[in-house]
Amino acid sequence: MAIEDDSARHGPLGDTQYHRVASRVIGLANQLRALGVGSALQLPALVIAGDQSSGKSSVVEAIAGVSLPRSDGTCTRCPTEVRLRTHAGPDANGDSPMPDGDVPWTCRIKLHREYDSDGHPLTELPPEELFATLTNKAHIAAFVTAAQAVLLNPRAADAAPGGARAFVPDVSGDRPRDPQPLRALGHPTTYELSFTANKVVLEVDGADADLTIIDLPGIIHDHPKGKQYVDMVERMTKAQLRPEHHIIAMALPAGLDPETQAIRLWVREVDPSGSRSIGIITKPDTIADDAHITYGKLVKLVGGSTMAGGAAGAAASAGPAAGHDESHQLTLGYYVVRNPGQEQLEDCIGFAEARAAEQRYFATNTHWVQAVAALPSLKQRLGANHLRSGLSALLVERIETQLPHMRRAAREQLLSLGHELAAMPRPPSDDPQQELRGLLWQAADLLDSRVSADARADSKEFYQRVHAVFREYGERAIRSTPAFLVGTTLISALSHEDKGMATDSAGTAASAMSDGVIDVASYGASYGTSTAAAAALAEDERLRGDVARQLFPSEHMTLEQVQRLHQRHLGAELPTFSPYSAMEELVRGFKGRWREHAQACLEAVLEAVDGEAQAVLEAHFGRYPKALRVLSTAVSAYVDRLASEADGAVREVIAMEDDDTFTLNTHYFRAQFATFLGRLKRAYLKPPALDAHNTQQVQALLSSLAAYGFKFSSPDDLFMAQPTPVDDELHAMAACLAYFKVAFKRVQDGVPLHIRRFLLRRLGSREGLEAALAEHLGTGAPAAAAGDGGAASGAADKAEVARLLLAEDEAVAARRSQLRDLERRLREAVALLNCSPGVQA
Repeated sequence: MAIEDDSARHGPLGDTQYHRVASRVIGLANQLRALGVGSALQLPALVIAGDQSSGKSSVVEAIAGVSLPRSDGTCTRCPTEVRLRTHAGPDANGDSPMPDGDVPWTCRIKLHREYDSDGHPLTELPPEELFATLTNKAHIAAFVTAAQAVLLNPRAADAAPGGARAFVPDVSGDRPRDPQPLRALGHPTTYELSFTANKVVLEVDGADADLTIIDLPGIIHDHPKGKQYVDMVERMTKAQLRPEHHIIAMALPAGLDPETQAIRLWVREVDPSGSRSIGIITKPDTIADDAHITYGKLVKLVGGSTMAGGAAGAAASAGPAAGHDESHQLTLGYYVVRNPGQEQLEDCIGFAEARAAEQRYFATNTHWVQAVAALPSLKQRLGANHLRSGLSALLVERIETQLPHMRRAAREQLLSLGHELAAMPRPPSDDPQQELRGLLWQAADLLDSRVSADARADSKEFYQRVHAVFREYGERAIRSTPAFLVGTTLISALSHEDKGMATDSAGTAASAMSDGVIDVASYGASYGTSTAAAAALAEDERLRGDVARQLFPSEHMTLEQVQRLHQRHLGAELPTFSPYSAMEELVRGFKGRWREHAQACLEAVLEAVDGEAQAVLEAHFGRYPKALRVLSTAVSAYVDRLASEADGAVREVIAMEDDDTFTLNTHYFRAQFATFLGRLKRAYLKPPALDAHNTQQVQALLSSLAAYGFKFSSPDDLFMAQPTPVDDELHAMAACLAYFKVAFKRVQDGVPLHIRRFLLRRLGSREGLEAALAEHLGTGAPAAAAGDGGAASGAADKAEVARLLLAEDEAVAARRSQLRDLERRLREAVALLNCSPGVQA
């Protein structure tokens, strides 16, 4: 019995109302794809994939009704998207411009580019470029070959006069002829690219079905140029198989176990349930007539996926044939197509003749005739016509189902894009010179406010950091002042009040320590001699810890050392006169220690300044890499210059102290001298403490002495009148302590003040930063200083420099361009989708 082909009467193609709906749905989908939002909206797509020798190209030809190129090295290297419509493209209202049956066959070949010549995604998708419009099916192969050559040779295409149009074949003769630029490309194996993910698009109006398919390069297992091309095709194919909204059509040669094919293994990875996969069995005529077992397995495989009511509802009734392994079954089932063999292709068999030959094959092959007799629904799974109709119905159904989601996804993505665009830095100004100056002034003002820690400052952190550096300098300077060990008592120049420390009055020892005095003997009974006390200051950890915590000087001199110094300077002085040179050496011995602390202070401040300046520049110019790079260098040079001036000023301050011994603050000096002399003499004489009764008795004696002309106002005056063998040394030590107390107050504030004046207070100068930038760029002084003669030229130069500096970071600019492009395309997509309810009519 013969199989009658009734697809034209009972299949989807026979339903005119279905024609209109399908055409509108597919037309909408094609418009969305042309906008480049198919992936973003998860637009259902039909992807055909398989081995290079699986008969995939013949399947595509059978569906599209056109002959694709078969020249060596071309057809498998570039994806081809075929958009079939029985009607012409819908207008704005979704209506077909021509009545059914009046649409002439037309094919528009377009170039769809999403990647650059290096395979990187384009930041902004260009519109699809029209390559050629054909009305003769016989010309398809030549024009698709030329379009593929353009995509595989992007640099040559860009360089050619007229671009891609220079490669369009000439059809003025009886057959298409390749133009000279196309011939100049040479053999396909020498093309610039071995593969590309950019697509050739065929838009066919007046087709036999409403359907859009993406034909991928055939899977290869070897390549003469290396395995990297095998891997490239694998990545390209898997990238198209992975999306959940893609329907996968696998080309599987008959006679081979589908489960062992590479495409089946890859599909199982992304669609393990088989819910979005279709198997297309090719080359059934290669099975020998007597291969009954092989035919039996194939019939069971295809028969398990048949249904009553057409291909679109395959999921409802698909199931494995009795006795067949369920792992072979796909929810959407299998089809079988028989396409021309190699000899027939070489004889240039026509499309209609090929389809007639296919129909005769299924109508006369004993195995298929018997199978259809046993299972009539199997007939809907045999032949390219049924395959085309089934795929069309399936795709239309999926798109219609997906429309609400696509509308929602488009709105959600537009909202998300709006948020991301709003969060991005604003693009460069139309007046880059003014913007550059404004940003520089903002940076200067922020630096100045942070240096001053005034009301403008957004943060006091920098001020606090620098102030901590100054405090650390002060503490180091404190510990570099003189101290003398007299007996077991260590006497320093500075009190807690001088050091800025809280005074602790709890106890005699604590009170003495607050005045800058430590009784070493109180730390141990064995520290009762001068020698033992000196050793304790070097070795006793508890004592050393207190000395450090109370900011006592880290070094000291003993009375014995001062005596030896004094002895060295004795000369022609009369008795009772002390050599002034001994005093000078004593003072000089404690000088020179502040220099290293002042330098360390300046270096620490400079480190903080460098970090703060760069942070402020980053905050204001971070989105302009060129400006940031140039300004970082210019400001670093500016800071270095300020630091050099500050360094000179600080050195001068320290030099004034190191090179001279001078004060006009004589009243304060005399008062401090008397205080220190009293402490030193008490440390030497160790007078017993007077209780209240003894103090009263001594006061009575002083009153009696006053009657004889010896006037002492207090016991201390009487005590200080006592001579000692070391009066000269004690006087020298007291003068040294008093002088350093006076000098310390100068240096303690002088170094930070000079650093602030010469570095910090000038750091946030608008004029200074502008001049630093101008000097670095070599553009001379700021615009205000330009003379009339070169003002116009200078202004133009400065404007150009500003424009170059404020060129946005390429990644940011590319991302903004990409977002705006996608936003534009999504808005167009939303407009299309909002007009699409008519597809349900």
